[in-house]
Amino acid sequence: MRGSPRVHAALAGCVGWPERVNNPQHRLRITKAPKLLMMHSRHDPANPHSWAAEAHRQTRGRAVLLTYEGAGHRVYDRSDCTRDAMDGYLVSLKVPRDGGSCATADPVTGG
Repeated sequence: MRGSPRVHAALAGCVGWPERVNNPQHRLRITKAPKLLMMHSRHDPANPHSWAAEAHRQTRGRAVLLTYEGAGHRVYDRSDCTRDAMDGYLVSLKVPRDGGSCATADPVTGG
């Protein structure tokens, strides 16, 4: 299994249960939605960037992927760039250019 060792115990804990899976994995099917903003850090310790790239590919143009070039699992408050992108989306559904990125923030200034 790919992914973080932190989730292996959670995944393995369900193996062998007699219950049916109520949310099996499937390709994304986005039909009616505004253009979505997906944000992901390049060096996420829990989820590889390739997973975000694959989810983005499956949206077939219905989403924009913005990559934070630094590390961390959450992206919103990493820099002015990530915060401005998300705020613009939440307030007015404004999306940045697809495939764009935000540089790694200075840990002292946050910019």
